[in-house]
Amino acid sequence: MRRALLLLALVGWLTPLAALGADADIHVSYDGVRLEFRFDALIRAPAESVQAVLREYDRLDRVFPLVDRSQPLGSPQAGVDRVSTLMRGCILFLCRELPHTVDIRYIPGNWSSAITVPELSRMRRGHVSWRVDPETSGGDHARMQMYGYLEPDVQVPRLLGPPLVRAWVRTEFLENIERIEQAALIHSAADTVVTP
Repeated sequence: MRRALLLLALVGWLTPLAALGADADIHVSYDGVRLEFRFDALIRAPAESVQAVLREYDRLDRVFPLVDRSQPLGSPQAGVDRVSTLMRGCILFLCRELPHTVDIRYIPGNWSSAITVPELSRMRRGHVSWRVDPETSGGDHARMQMYGYLEPDVQVPRLLGPPLVRAWVRTEFLENIERIEQAALIHSAADTVVTP
């Protein structure tokens, strides 16, 4: 019975993958302690609009998987923005909420980096880097790359196991790529509106 439920859950998560993110290369690994990920995705929106959406710190729920809400906390030092997030996720019957605070830095060459602040988080450590560039093949598209790792301060029950967590996180990334694209298109359309 348990195997049947797990199979149904996997089919439910994996079925929409074909419809989402056809232009996304996503890799997720999880060993029960550390979640590592990377993706390379074509975003069908201008790079400037994608960057603007990524800098809306009170709306990071549109951008990063598992982020339920976010709030900017100011700058602890020059060139750094501190952001508090609440990460929330459910796999089958297990739901978790994790406060996660990060320090975000912008790095020359279109790179950005978010480093976990462990003393303000239920995360032992984490580091996420991303880059957004105009797509070189023409059109008003962007290429977004992201990689990183997170080590949550929680245990995942053995029943769920790493394969379910990997499938779930991959689906979250696919959905968030689509949400970034939609938010960036709305931002781009708002920028093109001419006021008299």
